[in-house]
This record gives sequence, C-alpha cells and structure tokens, in this order.
Amino acid sequence: MIAISEDLQAIKDQAARFLNERADPEYLKVLLDSPASFDRESWASMADMGWPMLAVDEAQGGLGLGLRGLAVLAEEMGRTTVSLPLLAVYQLAKIIKQNTADDGLFEVLEALMIGSRVACFVCGTPLQLIEGKLQGRSAATTFAAVADYAIVLANDEGQQKIVLVNLADTTVAKEPVSAIDQARGQARLNFSASDVQVLASDNADQVYADCLAVAALLTAVEQSAGAEAAMLLARDYALERKVFGQTLGALQAIKHKIADMYWRIELARGCVDDALLAYEAEDDSWRELAAASRVAAIEAYEFSAKECMQTFGGLGSTWEGLPQHHYRRSRVLALELGSRLEWRERFFSYRLADSGNEREPIEALPELGAYRQQARKWLAENAPAFSGDVRKGLSFEEDLALGRQWQARKVEGGFACINLPAEYGGAGLTELHKIVFGEEELKYLLPTEYFVISTAQLMAIFLRYAPEEARNDLGPKAIRGEQIWCQMFSEPGAGSDLAAVRLKAERHSQDGVDGWLLNGQKLWTSWAQVADWGFIVARTNSDGPKHAGITCFYADMHSDGISVRPIRRMAGHDDVNEVFFDNVFIPDTQRLGEEGRGFAVAMEMLMIERVAGVYDESIGGMSLNALFEHAQQYDIAGAPAIADGEIRATLLEAYIERQGLRSIYRRGMAAVGNGQEPGPEAGIRKLIMGRARQRLGALALDLMGPDGVEMNPDGDFRTDFAWSWIDPAGRIAGGTDEVLLNTIAERVLGLPQDHRPDKNKPFKELS
Repeated sequence: MIAISEDLQAIKDQAARFLNERADPEYLKVLLDSPASFDRESWASMADMGWPMLAVDEAQGGLGLGLRGLAVLAEEMGRTTVSLPLLAVYQLAKIIKQNTADDGLFEVLEALMIGSRVACFVCGTPLQLIEGKLQGRSAATTFAAVADYAIVLANDEGQQKIVLVNLADTTVAKEPVSAIDQARGQARLNFSASDVQVLASDNADQVYADCLAVAALLTAVEQSAGAEAAMLLARDYALERKVFGQTLGALQAIKHKIADMYWRIELARGCVDDALLAYEAEDDSWRELAAASRVAAIEAYEFSAKECMQTFGGLGSTWEGLPQHHYRRSRVLALELGSRLEWRERFFSYRLADSGNEREPIEALPELGAYRQQARKWLAENAPAFSGDVRKGLSFEEDLALGRQWQARKVEGGFACINLPAEYGGAGLTELHKIVFGEEELKYLLPTEYFVISTAQLMAIFLRYAPEEARNDLGPKAIRGEQIWCQMFSEPGAGSDLAAVRLKAERHSQDGVDGWLLNGQKLWTSWAQVADWGFIVARTNSDGPKHAGITCFYADMHSDGISVRPIRRMAGHDDVNEVFFDNVFIPDTQRLGEEGRGFAVAMEMLMIERVAGVYDESIGGMSLNALFEHAQQYDIAGAPAIADGEIRATLLEAYIERQGLRSIYRRGMAAVGNGQEPGPEAGIRKLIMGRARQRLGALALDLMGPDGVEMNPDGDFRTDFAWSWIDPAGRIAGGTDEVLLNTIAERVLGLPQDHRPDKNKPFKELS
C-alpha cells in the first residue's frame, strides 16, 4: 500500500466500500462475456463522487490531489478488477497545463471531470497528419469503444504532435475488439481525414512519453494491488481446501509458491513508492523508476495470477472460478501500454541517457538531504585515509587496527552507531539517518566488517536488556571499536532451527555469586577469534518444549573455559569459528531478558540482522552501478553487452530488486526506530540479496569470459566479482532461503506451519 494522508485514506475507504459492492463476481462475468463492455453505472456513480477530477489541479477546476490521489483509486480498481477511464482525464489536464490551450479544450476537460464525457489515450506507432487531418488505424485501445475523445500522437511531415480527436466525427470509425479481458471497452479507431485539435507541437515526443510513463506508473499501482488480491485469493483457498487429509496450505510447495508471490509484490511496490516520490519531487529519475515499476508490476501480477489459478487446480480453469478475473486482467494490463519488452528498452533509454551522472536519492524526510551532504563532506575529508589502497598489503591484525581507528574517528565525527543513544556514544538520530550514512560510507572500501555484528545488530538488543551499569560500561567501548562482540546462535545440530540449541546453562554459584555454568559448543561464529564479548543463546530447561527452555546471556570471551577454533571457509575467509564452553561461569547479571524467554530475544536479534545487517545498495556484493559499468565495458559477439536482451533483463531485475529492497529497508528500520519489532517480512531482504549476489556475480564473470576464472588473492567481495560470487553464505547465515520462505508464508501470510514432530514435546525427549 502506498503512503497516503488522512484525507486520501478517507477517499480510499470510500472507494473500497463502493467497488466491493460493484465487484460482484456474477456481474463481472457479464462484462467479461460482452465484447468491448463498459461499466457505465459505476462510471456515473464515481463521477458523482468527484473521482474523475480528483488528481486535476485546483487551478483547472479539480481537487488537486495529484497522481497519489489517483493511485489510491487505482489500488482499489486493481484489487476488485473494476475498470474505469480515470487516467485520461489527468493526462489531458497535464498536457493542457504545459501548453497553450483554447477555451474549447477547457470545456472538454470540464466535461471529462464531471463524467459526462470519456477520453482514451492511444498507444502504439504514431498516426499521420496529412494537411492537418488525421489518417490511420490505431492499435487496440482501452476504453476507445466508449470514448468521446482520443488523445493521439501523430506525425506531421516529420514533426510529432499530440492531438485531440472528437470521436463523434463521422470520419472516425470504431472497431470493437473481442479481447482477453472484455471489461475494458477495447476498440481500434480508424481515422479518415479526421479533424483534430493540437494539444502539443513543441517537444511533443517528450510530453507524450511522459504521459505514457505516468500511465505506466499508475497502472503499476493497479497491477500491484491486483497481484495482492490474487495472492490472497490463493492463500484463502489454500487454507480452506483439504488434500491428503490435511489443509492444502500446509504443503510446503504451496506455501513457498504463495510466499514467492508476496516478495514479488513487495518489490514492485517498492519501485512504485520510489517512483511516486520522485515524480512528486519533480526529480528526473521518476521516468526510469516508472519504467522499472511497470516491468516489476507486470511480473508480480502475472506470476500471482497464474499461480493463483494453479493453486485452485481444475476449479481455477472454469468459467465459475474466481481466478480467471485476475488471470485475464494481468495479461491485458501487461500489454495495453506496451509489453515488458518495450518497457525494458524504455528503462535503458532513460538510464543510459544519464550515464555517468549520479542521481541524488529521493529522501523519505526533507532533512535527510542536508544530512546526506554533511555525511558526504565528512567522509570525503576522513575516509580516504582508511580505505582503498591504504588497506592493500595489510595483515589481518593491521587491518583490524585500522578498523578500530576508523570506528573511533566516526565517534568523534558523530557518525558511529547513528541510531543508538548519544549517552553511549551513538548519534541519537533515526534509523533513516543511519541508512543515509551507510549508503554514503559504502562508496569507500573501509574496514567496517569487523564491527557490523557489534554495532548494527547486537548493541540495540544489549542496550535494551542489559543492566544500566553494564550498558554504561560496555556500550561506549563497542561503539568506539575498542571491543568487538560476536553472536553465538548456531550449533552443530541447531542452525536454522535455532530452538534446537543444546549448549547447556545450569544454575551455579561461584564465590558467593549466583550465575550459570555453560557447557557445549557453538558454530559459525563470526569474529569470535578477536571478540571481547559474545551474545549467547543457551538451553536452561529441557523439561518443556524446546522454544520455552532458552535463555540469552552475554559472556566475556576471555573467560576461563572458552576456546575458539577457526573454520576455513571455501573462499579462504577467516571470519568464522567454532566456540567451545567447558564449565564457563557467567553471573546471572549477564542474563539478557527473563529466564526461559530467550527465544523471543533471539528472534528480535535475528529480525534486526535480516533487516539491518547488510546495506542494500551493494545487493550483498558489488554495487549495482559497478555492474552497469561492467556491462558497458564488454562486448558479446562484437556488440556491446549492455545492448543484449538477456543482459538487460538481468540488470533490470537487479535494479528492481534494489529499489524494492530500499523500500523494505526503510520500513523495517523505521519500525525499529519507533520501538516496534521489524516484522518477518524483513526476511525478503535477505532472501533477495543472497540470491542476487550469486546471480549477478555469475553474470559479471560471464561477460569476462576466460578471464573470469581469476581470483585476486587481495580481492574483496565489494570490489571483485569473483569474490562476490563465490561465497554462498548470504543465502545460509541467518536462515536459509527455504526457512525464510516458510517464515513469510506462516508468519506474514498466515499459512499453516509445517508438520513438526518435536512440537510441544519436552526437549529432553528429543533425539
């Protein structure tokens, strides 16, 4: 759902009530069964409610709620598959505003705004103006069968013009089209020396392209809402239908299918959100974002509608079945403004036209723009002494020492742990400020990796649950980089199944101090070999269900009985370890949260890891901008790689993922900043990033051909595609892809849990 004001929320609620009443399945089937049909009753009612004038500027007689106002209605139309010609009103108003118009055009606009007339927007190849008269046959055009006016791009002896045609003219003939989805009044228009009113002649190409991009953006809103409706239709059926003695939705294949719908929809909405922000800010990036939104929404809606029908099985393929409405609608919306193939090319025409010109991000809050400039200036003055070539040839110990110095420098500048309280050394600002600085910091190859777990993940939980004395002592040391923390979750028998931990913590007193004695092993612990403190998930009770007997602690990693053994990963990374506990005593004051409530604390930690652990700009590896540049430097069969259709499809997919993840990131971090827990939908971020890192790394190496086999011993995953590709840990650490899909299906979408034989059994009875 797009962000809206209270006024727009009221309009949205009104639209939902009205369209729900109109969207009776039997009535919709009547429209589907009638070629070039149109819901005139709904149009008349919507006109009475003032919806056609909703987006038009007040100076032109409208309500002045802009494209976001129209998007509110598009969402509800997408959800209900009700089709109404609202967009052409806004398009005509925008064209008139940008160009000189006579009184007759204002009369047409007024008639459209009150709903007494209907307009359509003709897409496709420009028609011809011959001696000022319009000639030619249009492509199938939505609402042309019922329209009174058409907005057309025409070629007048080499000059493009946008013209308005009165379709009541006897020189105009309408050919109704029997279509895949017949509820949208499709027709072809034949013009035989038809009179026109010129709307735009100067820069008409650009004006028309912008009208088309606006249509693409608004349609993407409609498609995203339709995709969600199809997903929920599949979800609800899966919850109701019984197969093999169980609910259909309990089958993991069905759950993962519906979860796949969900993340596609979220990515599309993320693109739409950014495109709307850019459009409203009059930032030129809105065009490429609109093109990306168009492609993302096509793919989300078609996937959801197709797989919804598959979920229904045979029933989905019948006339009486509900899935056909979204199945049909998803296909026609994918075609009416030009297919995804055309919009992929439009995206690259916008993107490459500004090649080399870095766009300013569209900020969620106005003050973030000034903060970004402040961060850039400070980084330009300070980061070069700690990054890039300065790090080459350094030993591990030397690089770590440099990282500590950089962390301390950030504290001095007010840029360390930006979202944490100033009393502990943080900046006391919002999660969104942290995002801004992180995006800028990522442009430098800085030694930050040693501190991500300490500062971006653990400190928020530690400062929430630890005693005040410990917070005052250890918080500032971690934030300054003087001490490093590690996170000890996984064990040999407890990876994604965190509740299966067996590291035992038993009540014990030592020298008159109440505490716990820990015995067992942890696995895959990053930076344990240099850590001063560790966050531990331990088993304190085996008599009840496994989730109920877990407690969290923090421990001094230099304590007697703790030993660390490095694990060499396949790419030679030296960050992960095994940690062994042999009668390690921990005072009870180092318990985090209540005894037996550690699983909930660990889940808070895990959600923060998934939403905040990695900056999305890098897609978990090299930056997207670097990948675009890489594709421009290589040829395929003698032609630039960037011109290849497969390469373009992959690059656009990566762009869509980046924009969608940015939106998810902002929402998740804002939730944390407001004292809420980031929801399990944050798992989308990790799910997409891990996959993208492997896929895009492989693409980059493909472009290099035989030279792609080289792995520079001094390479880094942020600067070297081979290093970016080779490490699969992003898809494993913090929950595998499969676990994340289950989490989305069960905790976000409400589908049944997998059958778990150990559920509600005492942990001590589990093998």
